Amino acid sequence: MPTLMEKNIDATLDLAKSLKDFEAQITKLLELTNVIVWDGQLLKEREQKIRDSALILAGQCIALFLYNLSQSQSVLDTAKTQTQGWWHPKTQRHGFRTRQILTIGNVLVTLKSPYVVTINKKKDKNKSFCEGFYPFLMCLGMSEGLTPLVWSTVAQYGAITSSFEAACTTLTGWGINLSLKRIERKTHINLVKLGSTYVNLKS
Repeated sequence: MPTLMEKNIDATLDLAKSLKDFEAQITKLLELTNVIVWDGQLLKEREQKIRDSALILAGQCIALFLYNLSQSQSVLDTAKTQTQGWWHPKTQRHGFRTRQILTIGNVLVTLKSPYVVTINKKKDKNKSFCEGFYPFLMCLGMSEGLTPLVWSTVAQYGAITSSFEAACTTLTGWGINLSLKRIERKTHINLVKLGSTYVNLKS
């Protein structure tokens, strides 16, 4: 079974398999072997492995839930309705695209969902550029490729730790492996959002 030290853990999208893998791993971790040499450090290491396995299982369950949501036409229709404020007269459907989403336990799930684009003409050149988004991901707060729980956890540790390096180490321990630049960027985005909310509340 993969560990949280791996950079990516692919979603199985199979609950029975995920539970079977978890049971096999946990059964081995619950074995009482060489107990006469156990101390606090060995217990801590065993705790870490049990937590890691539990986080991976949780991530696999979330991945399956997200996949099922992405396959529901009613969910996709609702997402389109909920994101109408981001549509413009030139916004149009652009088929389906895939996007990887990171869940807790460092589990990556690939979702295929509708993609829309807005074609804008440049003023100084006879060229155009496209701005697009996934209504499904935007509606559920996953436009940045992270689940809301992962996003909030990254923002939390990015803001309260002494450095982004420390935040990276802490997040890795909780099964969230992101680069320093990505942690810094998402922390700043969240702080900007909080600042905007504070200003709106004061006004």
